[in-house]
Amino acid sequence: MTGRSRTLAGVVALVLVVAAGAAYLALRDTDGRSASRSCNGSEALCALRLDQVALASTHNSMNAAADGFQDPSQEVGIEAQLDQGVRGLLVDAYLGVVRTAGSQPIVYTDVSDKRLGTLANAVGDEEVQHALRLRAEAGRPSADAPRDVYLCHSYCELGAVLFSDTVEVLRHFLEENSDEVLVMIIQDELDAEQLVPVLEESGLEPYLASLDPSVPLPTLEEMVESGHRLVIGLENGDLPPLLPNVYDGGLVQEVPYDYSSLAELEDPRSCRRHRGQDGAPLFLLNHWVTPPSPALAAEANAEDVLLGRARRCAEERGQPVNLVAVDFAGSGDLLPTVDALNGQDEPSS
Repeated sequence: MTGRSRTLAGVVALVLVVAAGAAYLALRDTDGRSASRSCNGSEALCALRLDQVALASTHNSMNAAADGFQDPSQEVGIEAQLDQGVRGLLVDAYLGVVRTAGSQPIVYTDVSDKRLGTLANAVGDEEVQHALRLRAEAGRPSADAPRDVYLCHSYCELGAVLFSDTVEVLRHFLEENSDEVLVMIIQDELDAEQLVPVLEESGLEPYLASLDPSVPLPTLEEMVESGHRLVIGLENGDLPPLLPNVYDGGLVQEVPYDYSSLAELEDPRSCRRHRGQDGAPLFLLNHWVTPPSPALAAEANAEDVLLGRARRCAEERGQPVNLVAVDFAGSGDLLPTVDALNGQDEPSS
């Protein structure tokens, strides 16, 4: 390179550095924070720790009518839920084998018969019998049949989506929405190690946040700036630091989740601690009636019921509700309730 070329290159480099610095300063306010930063749709939420923020969440997020599930808990799939404002996802993961029952392709749930029986309580009797008939017709797969990780609700025979497809949805969402923070809790009904290759192959791993519940959790802004904006935890397995057991590891505490009527949901005892440790920073409000019912969900998700219970449980437990998890999130007032819990757009009540 000639002396003149080196001089021009140096000038260009200096101009670029100065321009970049000016752009950086233009985006900072006098306190050194991003002037235009928004976190989960609000500038005000940026300064709050994750355990100080309420997130609209869905129970059995994958179990959607739009994706062909026969006993759905949600109207639309996870991609549409994220577009609508959901930021917390509760999903169930299984190993499954593609089989044929008659002329119908199904996913055969690869769990023991004993475990399958314990999962039946979350599904209506008619649906259980239908799933069992499909299993019998398809026949048990061989030990060497190829298996994949699926998201299903108790019986993959009643509906299943590949975990890898959902992971792709999450990655695209995080790529396209750089100021959003998500939380996913997985009921892992398989060896948790089998989740790891799916996360690695998808390119999602760089977004995973490792949280230490023994110290104050990061603010949303800190999570956004670090790029680690997706918290994934497990219910059964434990693969810290990126896939910890949320209950044994002290990250999440919850209320009970098995309510058979709206009256049980509104009972004062419904705020008592179920799984998780006292003092766990994230508080999961399980707010649905089993088995899932669109009509009951509309009542349960109404502002007076949902917001009233969230505030009552927060006061009783001495900490904010963080994951407000419901069935049929498109019915009722989930998003206005979450806004109210976050001190924004208080609904009339």
